Amino acid sequence: MSQETLAEASGAGRVTIARLEAGTEQDFRISTLTRICAALDLELAALPAGAQGAPAGTDPALQRERARAQSLDARRRHAALAAGLLALPSAEAEGLVLRASANVGQWEREGLCSRQHIERWRERLKGPVRTVALRLLEHHEGTDALLQDTPWGFALEPAAA
Repeated sequence: MSQETLAEASGAGRVTIARLEAGTEQDFRISTLTRICAALDLELAALPAGAQGAPAGTDPALQRERARAQSLDARRRHAALAAGLLALPSAEAEGLVLRASANVGQWEREGLCSRQHIERWRERLKGPVRTVALRLLEHHEGTDALLQDTPWGFALEPAAA
């Protein structure tokens, strides 16, 4: 499930979802966490301090591997989108680029992402469709972080399970 979809299903902000996913040190309201858990068909529970039975998947090596797999999947999904953009009639592809650009504009108006994140996406969405598609294939330092909050959520294929 994408951050955008989870945000809509839970009534939480997409930035809140991203911060939870990233493990950001922040105080979250119990009501927000409960709504997110409900949207994921999970139950929020508290364990006594020092309790046995830590949640599965808390091993740091496993967490790193999951993060790596998610990054690779995000790149794969954006590569598939790039191929799709190149295969579409130009007017349809241009419409999708405009929609992604509108999402970046919404981020800016609502203060949902950092100025740097917004500027990086604006730069990637400039120019003809072919150029935009090729930029979706680029991999630089920071690409993985950039792809976590993508204006293309509406057009990406579902994430790998």
